[in-house]
Amino acid sequence: VIECNLRASRSFPFVSKSLGLDFIDVATKVMTGETIQESVLPALTNPLIPSDYVGIKAPMFSWPRLRDVDPVLRCEMASTGEVACFGRNVHSAFLKAMLSTGFKLPQKGILLGIQHSFRPKFLEEAEQLHRQGFKLYGTEATSNWLIANDIPASPVAWPSQESRDSTLLPIRQLIKDGSIDLVINLSNKDTKFVHDNYLIRRTAVDSGVSLLTNLQVAKLFTEAIKHSGTLDCKSLFHYRTFSASTGA
Repeated sequence: VIECNLRASRSFPFVSKSLGLDFIDVATKVMTGETIQESVLPALTNPLIPSDYVGIKAPMFSWPRLRDVDPVLRCEMASTGEVACFGRNVHSAFLKAMLSTGFKLPQKGILLGIQHSFRPKFLEEAEQLHRQGFKLYGTEATSNWLIANDIPASPVAWPSQESRDSTLLPIRQLIKDGSIDLVINLSNKDTKFVHDNYLIRRTAVDSGVSLLTNLQVAKLFTEAIKHSGTLDCKSLFHYRTFSASTGA
């Protein structure tokens, strides 16, 4: 969490709507010295957590419009909008939010580029993607790691090596022709392939291929496509109505 404060931020109305409690009204009364009923307000010792739905707010980015910009997230503000979605559990809410931002679910192949320190944390997810029938591709060290852990993977050539090594599949061509329709690129600066990783990310964006660059998001995504089930089109009103009827 970078911020969540009493100004006109996008997080504040989202929390108010998700919990069904008008925090703007409460904040205004506090600032004007009016009496408020503190017993109905959530606190760390008495949190207000909906039991029948989950709300998730996903950022939207304009990477395709920003030519040559590296589409990787850092601490600065980079989103140009957000989408709020609700589901019966965290997995369905997460997938709804991702799809609403224009994210496309993979149907063919997934390219994995996992930095060494992230690999133990993503092994189970890689196994799951293979069990679900996705064809996995891997950059040099990643494909070796996958194969060493009995996960079939096709090695691909780094962009800088495509013209020198004809024995490996050309990574950018696979992305451009749609053979790879999801790129999971979990890298950092601790590699000699910094520019290659940038070219992979940029090719994905310019080709309209979904891209994940955050470990936590990538892990939740793999969980979500396994556990979300059929996604519904219910609004927050429907979830609230169901919650009220079951509570009664």
